Amino acid sequence: MPDSLQVKVSNEKAGSILLENNEYLFDYTTTNPDAFVSLSMPVRVKSYANPKLHPIFEMHLPEGYLLSIIKKHFSKITKTDDFGLLQLMAHSIKGRLTYEANSTQVETPLSLDALLHPKSETLFDELVTRFALNSPLSGVQPKVLARVRDKVTLPLQEYIVKSWGDEYPHLALNEFYCMKVLKHAGIDVPEFYLSDDTKLFIMKRFDIKEDGSYLGFEDMCVLQARQADEKYEGSYEHIAKSIKTFVSPKHKKKALRDFFKMMVINTLLQNGDAHLKNFGVLYENIDNIWLAPAYDVVCTTLYIQKDIPALHLLGSKKWWGKAFLIRFGKESCELSGSETLTLYAECIEAVRIIAMEIKEHIERGKDANVKAFLGNLLGVFEHEKIGKLI
Repeated sequence: MPDSLQVKVSNEKAGSILLENNEYLFDYTTTNPDAFVSLSMPVRVKSYANPKLHPIFEMHLPEGYLLSIIKKHFSKITKTDDFGLLQLMAHSIKGRLTYEANSTQVETPLSLDALLHPKSETLFDELVTRFALNSPLSGVQPKVLARVRDKVTLPLQEYIVKSWGDEYPHLALNEFYCMKVLKHAGIDVPEFYLSDDTKLFIMKRFDIKEDGSYLGFEDMCVLQARQADEKYEGSYEHIAKSIKTFVSPKHKKKALRDFFKMMVINTLLQNGDAHLKNFGVLYENIDNIWLAPAYDVVCTTLYIQKDIPALHLLGSKKWWGKAFLIRFGKESCELSGSETLTLYAECIEAVRIIAMEIKEHIERGKDANVKAFLGNLLGVFEHEKIGKLI
């Protein structure tokens, strides 16, 4: 493979990445200001040089489980460093940003019904075999990007399908109910489902418009010019600052309100994995940028008992009390005192309502392991700390 890769923006050639003398160079080949590859990399004549792969391109690389699978199968036949992985997966990366690849992706769709009502206990393993090389997804948990046909007459859609291993049992159930809290609190979330056997969490890609074209998406690592391995560095105040810097004025108020509610719910549900890559923005163009829907929200203390938040808030990493969060809302999210109290109450109510749904699931359930796990999750939702946070 050559040590360069052509980059396209909205299917038009925009520039090229070159690896030279252990330095990554990106050069624009266009003068169109709308063909920027990243909000933090405007079109210019001068090269963008970086000792590591630029964050916007690194964002497309797999992590964790998928990375281990791909390295296992390809390390003997091709380079699997960052640039090698990007070249290897170039054909499968679809979005506003794409890459000119030598190979093409073969469409192998399956039905949404097959995911929701699995007939095989090894369905996820089969999905990995089928879609792993077409899944440029970050994050450590087992997940693949599957091409799915909802109905015969509708176009193919892309869904992220997540499973779980022995280390994180019932992670799909965990994420399903945590996402329901966010949705009930009025926070934008992607379309999501839980399979009948509770083994798969299925989420629709949120960067695709109804006409099939793609929105731009950048996570906070990219916006803050950080590499993926720096995703646990920084603070939630820095995320709020990035929102104020990049989100368009017409969307800024809602973005800050939603981010504050995300922070409250991450605290209530004890999500210790709300790092920089789990927040981002979507955009149509430089003048229309908004906060991306909430995603990848789970209760992590069910697996790591003494887990702590992923980033700092007001100088500390702990499960903050109400006063801390209200102060954060006023100082960093530009909310009034009455706004923070109203939004906080909405989050508390959302947790209570979904806790009732979990109780109903336990009552009608038959699988002892599932019921036991849901009982532990309910314990977090009804934790005495939540009572103290009201």
